[in-house]
Amino acid sequence: MKTSEEARMNGKQIGDDYARTLARYLEALRAEGKGVPSRDGKVSAKAVALASGVDLQSIYKNIKCRAILEAAAQELGLAPMGTREAGPTKDDAKDRRIQTLETRNAALQAEVEGLRQKLRRYQHIEQHMVETGRRVIP
Repeated sequence: MKTSEEARMNGKQIGDDYARTLARYLEALRAEGKGVPSRDGKVSAKAVALASGVDLQSIYKNIKCRAILEAAAQELGLAPMGTREAGPTKDDAKDRRIQTLETRNAALQAEVEGLRQKLRRYQHIEQHMVETGRRVIP
């Protein structure tokens, strides 16, 4: 959704603004000692777009944005966007499945811990109700 300021700018101005925003974001990462978001040794354009607030299509299509990001990738020894290796292997599929399952497991563990905390809270309330004979509003 465009802001009122973006609505008044033309495409070139918006593109230049995105390029400046991307450059500031990458400079902030350098200042913090962090690298460009990557996945499997390649720049993750989607992660960069989400983190920097730059439109994903602008990262792909805007020549300035693409050059800025590719320069940062080269500086860190990452493969530039759009590079592809040979198709996925069977091991890659297994690794993705393992990663998916590990992520799901971590989410479920966090959910279980949250439910355990709620249960302890409600057990405490129930014990208080039994002892005092009064209703307790949590």
